[in-house]
Amino acid sequence: MTKYGRLLSGLLLLSLTKMESGCTDAVEHDTQLLRQVMREENGCIRWKVYGFQDDPNKEKVELYFTNGKLREVFYRYQGQLEGQRNVFYDNGKLSESGNWHADNRVGEFHYYRQDGKLECVQYYGLIGESVEAP
Repeated sequence: MTKYGRLLSGLLLLSLTKMESGCTDAVEHDTQLLRQVMREENGCIRWKVYGFQDDPNKEKVELYFTNGKLREVFYRYQGQLEGQRNVFYDNGKLSESGNWHADNRVGEFHYYRQDGKLECVQYYGLIGESVEAP
């Protein structure tokens, strides 16, 4: 299978996975329940973990910098990265954004500089290997 074919297979699987789960942003926000909050000794939040009423195997995780700003947001399914993951700089600007499936990067990933400008775009196949752009 060509690199392009693997990339398309990965994107198709990711799309089917999202369709099967029936998840949309609006539904996730309605069923999201705070499960855990971890704080530093000074009281600042280190991370939050949310569960979902409609799927006990799914979690949303938010990690924070010591200054209280959001550092990272990602989803897990049965303990593995699954779905959108966003990483931020301590100035609040996006650093990295992309989709994951079973702990592997899948599809198009965007990487940004601290000033917010796009640095590069990389593509990943179904098993997380880097592939050339289509």
